[in-house]
Amino acid sequence: MSDQQRDPHVLSRKIRISFPADDISAVADLLEADCPNTCEAIWRLLPLRVKAIHDIWSGHQVLAHLDNTFVLPPENVLTYLPIPGDIFYYYRPRNYVRGAPYGRSESAEIGIVYDRDTRPQGPRGPEAVNLFANISSSLEGLARACEDMIYRGQKTLLIEKME
Repeated sequence: MSDQQRDPHVLSRKIRISFPADDISAVADLLEADCPNTCEAIWRLLPLRVKAIHDIWSGHQVLAHLDNTFVLPPENVLTYLPIPGDIFYYYRPRNYVRGAPYGRSESAEIGIVYDRDTRPQGPRGPEAVNLFANISSSLEGLARACEDMIYRGQKTLLIEKME
């Protein structure tokens, strides 16, 4: 269904976020009324199975890097201060910084904020991120699995449609 055909008053589509190896999952609502283009692009990308890492600069969030060709423009819900349960898209363009931190000079990513005191950071400082979903159930279990990544390293993250 195209962006113009979706009725913003209809309940939003839902996605499941899970760490299959931990048998942990949560449900999130897409913020379609606020950022329809981002939600539609992410929806078309699903299911998505990627490696997630714990962010070392930003606080309580995990990141999953996407193919760098998955470039979306900023939309209505940009924030520097996400709250627990927020899910965002972020793109850092080529030549944003000198050199290539973590081997990436350009980066498209999905981030999941799982606790307070989180502020998305990049090599140049705080970054405005594009919120596109919010976890509506089972954040506590997902948060434990995310925090575990600090000590155990990356995990496979699965994001899929709930229809």
